[in-house]
Amino acid sequence: MAAGTDESKSEASKPPDPAVVQQLVLEVQELRARVNDLESRLAASGSAAQPSAASAAALSTSAAATAAPAAAATPAAASSPRPQEPDTSSVPSVKLRLVGDAGYHVTDLKGDTNSFYVGSVGMLMTGNLTDRTSVLGEILFNSAVDNAFTPDVERLLLQHKANDYFTFGVGRYHTSIGYYNPTFHRGAWFQTAIGRPFMYAFDDEGGSFPLQEIGVTANGHIPSERFGLQYVAEVGNGRSHLLGAEPAQNRRDANNGKSVNFALSSHPSAIAGLDVGFSIYHDYVTFTDNINHGEMISTFHVVYTNSTYEFLNEAALVRHTIASDGSPGVFHTPGFYTQFSRKFGKYRPYLRYQYMNAGVTEPIFGDAADGTVVGRRNSASVGVRWDFSDHSAWKLQYDHLTQRGSDFVSDRTVRTGNGIATEFSFAF
Repeated sequence: MAAGTDESKSEASKPPDPAVVQQLVLEVQELRARVNDLESRLAASGSAAQPSAASAAALSTSAAATAAPAAAATPAAASSPRPQEPDTSSVPSVKLRLVGDAGYHVTDLKGDTNSFYVGSVGMLMTGNLTDRTSVLGEILFNSAVDNAFTPDVERLLLQHKANDYFTFGVGRYHTSIGYYNPTFHRGAWFQTAIGRPFMYAFDDEGGSFPLQEIGVTANGHIPSERFGLQYVAEVGNGRSHLLGAEPAQNRRDANNGKSVNFALSSHPSAIAGLDVGFSIYHDYVTFTDNINHGEMISTFHVVYTNSTYEFLNEAALVRHTIASDGSPGVFHTPGFYTQFSRKFGKYRPYLRYQYMNAGVTEPIFGDAADGTVVGRRNSASVGVRWDFSDHSAWKLQYDHLTQRGSDFVSDRTVRTGNGIATEFSFAF
């Protein structure tokens, strides 16, 4: 017995085997690395089932207890504290798209000059808050006539889709007047030709239609079997026609009346690519006489498009009811355009003719003291578009313009001119 006891004491007094100590140290380090890696993964995924401090400590304690002899021989390196990462797993992601255009134009029209230009640079942002609720935002940087870039919130719309028959939105949107405006927005790349038709020119390009609204909009399908009916209904602040005022009334309406717009279109299944429809817009516009004048804009369109052909046709009639000295007057301004193009590989030649005619005595479209003078404009254009990549295009266009009434000539003077423009545009 004494001999056995002496042998046990002798074994206990022996120093630990260096190979065993090294192995235990490696096991401790490996266990700690696994704990840290597990905590990092759970924090990154935002999981609620993160390991508790007690369980992590128990795991470390167990490993340390197993490696007690090694701990006595080699001090363990203290792990640095990890900051708690914010949980962003539930934050909606945002998709960003960029559009822009630049070009050069020459003209012999009086008051215009040959110039290089940058049209606009735009950022389109979309994001889903839920599977049915989304946000659309569009910010533009436009080049103005004074050569300065001005930022503009083009669209800001919160939308909720209840079903295929009803989608509701609130904010700033492009008015669904006719076909061209709700189909082709600011990006020049989306349009076949250089420039928009006269009747759909934006306000910073001398346009006269209320193409942007602040209000509410609803759209959806109408059960109609093979006719493919769709509707749009909108209520907004309307457009300010006062000279120098922001056309889109973002915060304060000039009067208590609200603009109302209704559009109906048909997409028959028997003729794929055909779109036939109309829209009716009504508002009261306030001028410097502090009288609210009635404005009604009626449009009708017949459009056919597919991968090869594009045939756009639209007509509009603007009706202004003017109250002056108790004697109301009614003025009508007609307008239309037709555009045809055909694709040959990456090339698409096109033709466009357009016309708009506001009378010389038209108080709203003809008074330079209150707003843009519309006058009479008719133009023929011919051009070609080359899509040299999936997201960029180059265009070359010739224009012949006849115009009565503008910022450069009197209301009754007619000027005729020619112009050539080239443009590079992109969207990605």
